[in-house]
Amino acid sequence: MNKKKYFLFINTILVIFIFAVYSYLIFTITDFEFHYSFIIIFAVCIGLYFLLNKPLIDDIFDIERNLKQKIETTMHEINTPISTIQINSKILSSKITDIKNSKRLDKIDKACDNLIKLYEDMEYYIKKEIEDVKIVSFDLKKLIYHCVEKHTDFVLQEGKKININIQVQSILTLTDKHGLEIIIDNLISNAIKHNKTITNIDIYLEDAILHISDDGDGIKSQNIYKIFDKYYQINSSIKGFGVGLAIVKEFCDKYKIDIKINSSTNGTTFSLNLKNILEEEL
Repeated sequence: MNKKKYFLFINTILVIFIFAVYSYLIFTITDFEFHYSFIIIFAVCIGLYFLLNKPLIDDIFDIERNLKQKIETTMHEINTPISTIQINSKILSSKITDIKNSKRLDKIDKACDNLIKLYEDMEYYIKKEIEDVKIVSFDLKKLIYHCVEKHTDFVLQEGKKININIQVQSILTLTDKHGLEIIIDNLISNAIKHNKTITNIDIYLEDAILHISDDGDGIKSQNIYKIFDKYYQINSSIKGFGVGLAIVKEFCDKYKIDIKINSSTNGTTFSLNLKNILEEEL
């Protein structure tokens, strides 16, 4: 149910409820003319209520509709030049034999993929505020491997030596798939970006709890209670806006996923209790 229908539905229920309560009280009176007048007056009041609120309701949902149309148009316009770059890059790659130029084209391709992912995320964040997010069933293991594959490319591109180990069985998960993908992406990305000494990231599932663990520098105890605050950054020299973990916390709160952090100088582990969104093993 979209927001406009929900708004009208709630208001209708409210009016009917008030009518029912007043009817119960007033119809204990036996005066027929009073009953008849009351029904007419009440019907007029309902009509006036919706008539007077219609301009306000239309304005509110016109803004929502226009915003949605603008998002769809913008995303289409952005994807078109990116697709053009990708197509021409592939044409050039088939003709170039020089290793250095081939590597440059490969970087262009990866940059285009990252740009598309960023705009998809932007579209998701905006759309989830103005319409219902689809809850779907999917394999958690496949989603995690998909997330790790993206970060493996990033690690190789940056020349870092980080092993990402996965021990997750195939298990059906029922939730906002794209939202959970963003959460896992954020946690892996943070482990890579915020640790200079990191060599391993372990992702494993135990008793419905998903652990994402690294062997990096760890988080100082005074910072642990702040890292979920929006715009908070432990290291201001790292590129970003400090919203990643705030998004993680918002998603976990919405879908009743208990999140815990265990950190020391030996590394950091984020633990997500997925019992409320897991269905069954495949």
